[in-house]
Amino acid sequence: MSNKVNRSQQWQLFWSSLIGFSIIFILLGVIVFILFSRAMLTSTDQALQVEKTAQLQGPPRQMPVKKNQVNQKTQYKHNAQQHPFMTTTLVYNQNGKVANKGQLGSRYDTLKNITLHPSQVNELRTIQVAGKYNFRTLLVKAPKKVADKTVAGKYLLIMENIDPQKAAMSNFTQVMLITMGVFWVLSIAMSVWMSRLTMRPILRSWGRQTEFVGNAAHELRTPLTIIQNKLEFLLTRPNDKIIDQAANIAIANSESQRLQKLTHDLLALARSDSNSIQTNFEPTKVAAFLAATVEPYTEIAASQGKTLRLATVMPFKAVLDQALIHQLMNIMIDNALKYSPKGSTITISAHKITPRRWQLVVADQGIGIQGKDRQRIFDRFYRIDTSRARQTGGNGLGLSIAHWIVDLHHGSIAVRDNHPKGTRFITTLPLTPPSGGHHGKSKTTKTK
Repeated sequence: MSNKVNRSQQWQLFWSSLIGFSIIFILLGVIVFILFSRAMLTSTDQALQVEKTAQLQGPPRQMPVKKNQVNQKTQYKHNAQQHPFMTTTLVYNQNGKVANKGQLGSRYDTLKNITLHPSQVNELRTIQVAGKYNFRTLLVKAPKKVADKTVAGKYLLIMENIDPQKAAMSNFTQVMLITMGVFWVLSIAMSVWMSRLTMRPILRSWGRQTEFVGNAAHELRTPLTIIQNKLEFLLTRPNDKIIDQAANIAIANSESQRLQKLTHDLLALARSDSNSIQTNFEPTKVAAFLAATVEPYTEIAASQGKTLRLATVMPFKAVLDQALIHQLMNIMIDNALKYSPKGSTITISAHKITPRRWQLVVADQGIGIQGKDRQRIFDRFYRIDTSRARQTGGNGLGLSIAHWIVDLHHGSIAVRDNHPKGTRFITTLPLTPPSGGHHGKSKTTKTK
């Protein structure tokens, strides 16, 4: 993937994440602000309703004045000094003028310009008076038969001062704006981090795909080039007999077989990537199955001066795909034969390790695998010794396919030393794969 495409995709992910975070924070802020503002006015609105009921029921009872209590006028002045407005009621006459001037006292000059709007009866409203006092108001039309004749048939504007609530809302708004700014900065940082985190597996997959295509092209080109060269050479010798060019024909045939195997492996990997493999999991007698699988290889091993031995397997059954496990066995045995010297022994064993799991072990006495190579041997086209792999016909795909087969069976595969020399491939599989063997993520264990 080019740097230009990479940057463009990363910017798209960044902006989409940032916009998403911003929308979430804005909606959250608006919802919190609305709920807080409503909560701030709820108690005020309730107080207005209580005052409305009190006004319509008649004048309040006069409480007896204690000896140590200052007179009502002095107390009123004291309260007015603390705050000029708390709960106030304006009584309007038929002309829309304030009729309770005497009750308002010094507040009358400030409140006298409030205009009566009869259409707003029983509506809760917020108004501002003299440019600095904020009130929550409720307009009431008193019935003519109300007990308090001074308000009978008149309009009452009940007012509750909300300056403290306004101050609290102002402080809350400032805090909200500061918080939103901080979270917006954090959302930028989170968007950058998420865009890079999201692009990382994409770039990794793209890199692996590019490497895979390059390696596949290289692997395919080599046998094709050899076959083409041999055929072109044979065309220059039309009068030769087959026996005269037997060596060239054998080389071309060997390369065509290698090409066929490589094509088969590439097809298997393509099927693994597309998850289009059709599996057939069935109960299998492991001992009999392994014996039938290993038997053809004993003669091949003997022809190479090597010994292939199947250790005694105690009878038990496991649910597996026989075709895939057969392919797994072919890969592991073929791999062991390639890298084992003459006179060595390759041992295959299987046994239950728990009531739910069993192990398949292929141990050789070959060249062994170093720790640094164990981390990559299941990568596609990775070969420990390229020159030796070329001689043995390896293409670096076998263990990748083996890992995929183990993955399909919900198992794990481990690489360990076979003392005093050699390697053991230990495959651990469930006796009954979950969900009948549907594809799941396996674990690859690499230990010494």
